[in-house]
Amino acid sequence: MRGANPVRPQEGGDGQSLWIQEVFYTLQGEGPFVGEPSVFVRTGGCNLRCHWCDTDFESSPWRPPLDELLARIGELRPAVCDLIVLTGGEPLRQNVVPLIRALLERGLRVQIETNGTLWLDGMPDDPRLTIVCSPKTPGLHPDLVPRVSVYKYVLAAGESDPGDGLPTLSTQLPGQGARLFRPPPGAAVTVMPRDDGDAERNLANRQACTAVALAHGYRMSVQLHKLLGIA
Repeated sequence: MRGANPVRPQEGGDGQSLWIQEVFYTLQGEGPFVGEPSVFVRTGGCNLRCHWCDTDFESSPWRPPLDELLARIGELRPAVCDLIVLTGGEPLRQNVVPLIRALLERGLRVQIETNGTLWLDGMPDDPRLTIVCSPKTPGLHPDLVPRVSVYKYVLAAGESDPGDGLPTLSTQLPGQGARLFRPPPGAAVTVMPRDDGDAERNLANRQACTAVALAHGYRMSVQLHKLLGIA
């Protein structure tokens, strides 16, 4: 969206109908389950406006009832796949708790990819639910922090703190400084190079990300799906 999307507030509702951008079967391209067959459920809308975001989460008119969405996931998911990834946009902007509960009841694993600023009461406490937080702001929702499984930071050359290697610039206002939320001691941290759409810049980002991972003991992840040319 490159910072052009509307900033949408968190919605209420019973979660029996959701705004969905797309549902598709692919390999998870980043994070703790990289390389695993997954069904992605991309929700519509976001409460933030990151100036480098390259994802479309605004163009779909589809607002399926929960049963229709579950049926679509079932149609796309082969027996070899048990991982469902909820992403966006920002999935916690809508009430996805009923969807998550229904997926867990079917014996599936669920990964949530969130910016960390929102939370939903009633979120299941289940070992098959993994919350991956990619902080985009200096603060996170306090109820979410204890539930985060992995923190994921997007890095760019020349934009990392020499002390901990993590971002020093705002995701919302280009060129302005901002110390994004730092993970608690002992938390699992993944760093990933930012895709700037330019080969030379992307190489510098990968090199900088590699150096940060080696220096601070973080796990490095690249966007596997982009390297493979898949969704």
